[in-house]
Amino acid sequence: MSNLLHDIALGAIGQRSGMQQSQTLEATVHFGQISGSIDARETLLQQHLTTNLSLFVVNEVVPSKESLVRRQVVAWALKLAREEISKSLQRDQCYSYNEQVLEKRLAVQKSALAMPIFKGAISGKLGRSQPGEAAMNNARRSKTGLHPKAAEALCIHEGLRRLAPFALRRVISDVLTDRLGDQQLLELAGGLALAEALSIASGHPLAWRSSIASDGVMAAVGPFEVGWNKPIGFDDDEVQSTVSAYDTRTGLCISFIRCAVASEEAFEDEAIRNATESLVAACRSEAKKGPRFEETPLADCAVIMSRLFKYEPGEPAPDRLEITEFEQMTRGRLLALARRACGKAKAQLTT
Repeated sequence: MSNLLHDIALGAIGQRSGMQQSQTLEATVHFGQISGSIDARETLLQQHLTTNLSLFVVNEVVPSKESLVRRQVVAWALKLAREEISKSLQRDQCYSYNEQVLEKRLAVQKSALAMPIFKGAISGKLGRSQPGEAAMNNARRSKTGLHPKAAEALCIHEGLRRLAPFALRRVISDVLTDRLGDQQLLELAGGLALAEALSIASGHPLAWRSSIASDGVMAAVGPFEVGWNKPIGFDDDEVQSTVSAYDTRTGLCISFIRCAVASEEAFEDEAIRNATESLVAACRSEAKKGPRFEETPLADCAVIMSRLFKYEPGEPAPDRLEITEFEQMTRGRLLALARRACGKAKAQLTT
């Protein structure tokens, strides 16, 4: 969504001439200062009829009503983008690594809105209210790419306000999943599966976190946050990261999962071993915050493989590392792990 609005602003600035479509020449009578091209024949005629030699007939470019409506759609898309970026910069949770990007985008939006063709579209009577369905359809019929994009952005923005499924799917797809590599997609699926299991085990509802790209938190389940707990590096497709369930009440992680991919059977053991070693390191790091390492066993962890070739997962056990594959994970395989994690969190609160 933000990228779409940014593209609209850049397109508006870079295609000034393209925004002058659907305009007509209109003859107007001027006294004194002249703007436009003078129609000599009509000027002489009007000066003769009125006996006023200071009168001039000028042909000025006047935008058609259709052009004004489409211009209003683009202007409103830019205006909403400016407002949303400004709100993000004013929030206390605006992360410094993202602040410069937001400020640059805000400057682009302001530059586009400062253009005369847009400034008037949102300052007059026509610009007091957001364009309606008729105006949106008019913009969609435009042959230029800028007007349909603006109509699409406004439609998505309105859909997000209503939490419409189509808008949520579009934003998640465009902003997040389309930019994730295979490893990150597997980690996202594993984190959401753990969040769903925690929701069942704890009774708290699962809430998707729209700020996932900036803080790495995929979902919130009551007091628990599940995710990478760091910003997503979209350029690091192959880098593996540990996904954790974090208890906001105690400041401790109650569970870890590690996702791995083995391209063939010969590499399966090594992939599981590397994932397990990473989980041991995560447990040791977490143990420094509270309980001893012996009290933070791998039984609170899981290794999720995209596919298992020869390893046969046994029944979930309270004293064993969970090793499963994607297909089994989606069938509730992490529920036993989530129940142990919830029990651990409860015990930490009482100690």
